[in-house]
Amino acid sequence: MKECSEKIVRVGLRRDPKRIFDEVERTTAAMVRAGWSLRESVLEEGLGRIHLFFEREIGPADRE
Repeated sequence: MKECSEKIVRVGLRRDPKRIFDEVERTTAAMVRAGWSLRESVLEEGLGRIHLFFEREIGPADRE
């Protein structure tokens, strides 16, 4: 069975690009350390936010 999670990073046109990429990197690294893998990332059409989609395998013992 797979478990899914979504994290959102604010982008905006006035935000420093380095800070945006640093936040995406920190968020992704924290999730990977917790056993998740990045499945997909999507930038909203209006450039407001980046959606990071993660998933991981879970077994019967993990659900308790």
